[in-house]
Amino acid sequence: MTAPGGTKPVFGFAVESSSTRDFYGMGLRDPRYLEQGKGVTSSCGLLATGNGGLTTSVLFNYPAFPTRAAAKAWMATEQYAQLRALLISLNYV
Repeated sequence: MTAPGGTKPVFGFAVESSSTRDFYGMGLRDPRYLEQGKGVTSSCGLLATGNGGLTTSVLFNYPAFPTRAAAKAWMATEQYAQLRALLISLNYV
C-alpha cells in the first residue's frame, strides 16, 4: 500500500493522553503519525492511495485498558497477534 508520494504505511499500537484519560489506537498509519512527543497525533489514520484514501482501525471499548501496563501486557496475547497479522496482511490494488 504505497502512497502516491512513496510513503509506506506501518502498523502501530499507540496511546494518546488527555488530561482525563488515555485513548488507544491500533491500525495502519503513515509513519509520521506514530512519532512521539508534543504536537504529534496518532489519531490520523488516513492513508493516501492513488485514487483517494483508506483507513484501518481497531475499535476499543472504554476504558480499553485500566492502565498502560495492562495495554502493554495485552500486546503479548494471541488476540493482539491475530489483529496485527490481519492488519498487515491487507493489500490495496
